[in-house]
Amino acid sequence: MTGLHAIVPDDVDLGAIERGLADDHVDAPAEDTAGLRQVVTKAQSEGHDMYFVVLTEAQPRFTYYRDIATALQEKTGGTVIVFGPNTIGSASDDFSRVQLEQAQDNLNVSNPTVGANQILDRMTDQTQVPWTVVTVLLVVVVAIGAVAARILGRRRSTRSQTSPAPAASTPGDSAEPKASTPDA
Repeated sequence: MTGLHAIVPDDVDLGAIERGLADDHVDAPAEDTAGLRQVVTKAQSEGHDMYFVVLTEAQPRFTYYRDIATALQEKTGGTVIVFGPNTIGSASDDFSRVQLEQAQDNLNVSNPTVGANQILDRMTDQTQVPWTVVTVLLVVVVAIGAVAARILGRRRSTRSQTSPAPAASTPGDSAEPKASTPDA
């Protein structure tokens, strides 16, 4: 067990995978290594730190792939994609969980190089919401609203202080004429 909720099966040697990732960000069978290295280079040229793992044995639960990716990503940082024979798992501090899962839809898992290119293209082509800019704009709008409310409040208070006050009425006085009562 690694991480808060990550379950790594006993037959997966995380230490060996970490050592495989150390030099070129790829831990895969020889036939997949060269193609995955090219995807790593492409990702780095676009400013993303990506790691690819190809497991040849299927895991009993599809969630284990994500758990393995999470455990590795805690050590490596960046984005870790773990390919298995039937599915993939991913973890990232660069892309959101939504982006990762959307990029995984209809992904080619039988050819890790093609799948790695697909996932990189899909994640980087998605509209990136610049949350820092959005947050700054919201803070500015709130600040402007607060200043405007304060200015309007002062104007109203100044107007009410300079306006002549209505004539004070005494108890029993009424602005309406009193109805006369008939004498009996």
